[in-house]
Amino acid sequence: MLLFLDIISPIPEFCVFDDNKIILQQKITQSETDKLSDNIIQSYLEIDKRLNLTKNLTKISTTIGPGSYTSLRVGSAFMSGLMIARDIPYYPLSIEDILKFNSIKYSRRNLAVFVNSSNKQKFLCYKTKDNEIKYDKIENNKYSIPQHIDLILFNNSKINENNEIEQMKFSFFEDFYNNYNNLTFKKNIIIKPIYISNNQLLN
Repeated sequence: MLLFLDIISPIPEFCVFDDNKIILQQKITQSETDKLSDNIIQSYLEIDKRLNLTKNLTKISTTIGPGSYTSLRVGSAFMSGLMIARDIPYYPLSIEDILKFNSIKYSRRNLAVFVNSSNKQKFLCYKTKDNEIKYDKIENNKYSIPQHIDLILFNNSKINENNEIEQMKFSFFEDFYNNYNNLTFKKNIIIKPIYISNNQLLN
């Protein structure tokens, strides 16, 4: 069984699939005000009881950010514990992966990903003209979308309802599920979430 954890979205979610079939999707919190730290262990135990997940677990993956610092820290620590205890391979699902998957899907180069995370944090992620990933934390309505972007993918809500740029909803889990056979899972790696502060990437 493979366990995937979306810790970026406002409502974090566990997803389990086996033999290329989705067998469970479970929200960890019920609202954006609930704390991941208060619910993640109980949510996992419920899944474990239903599926005997810990015994049958063969791979794990998480989104790695950007997002809420607290959610990323809690989720990454929890999944690190599983990876080490079970000695199983892991894959960090990044925004770069989402851009890659969807650039093929939509035959576009100038994509951006608009992330709504918990604590009402918002980020626009895209590739620069130098082909580097840029993470902009959006903290007010004065933010200007880079001119070269022609399609914005959003996980929860649009960046701006009145914006003329085409916007389409996506799902971290669906993109992962549709592409995971092409991903390389590795053992004994350190989970490194992407934290953004003052529009700077923190290591």
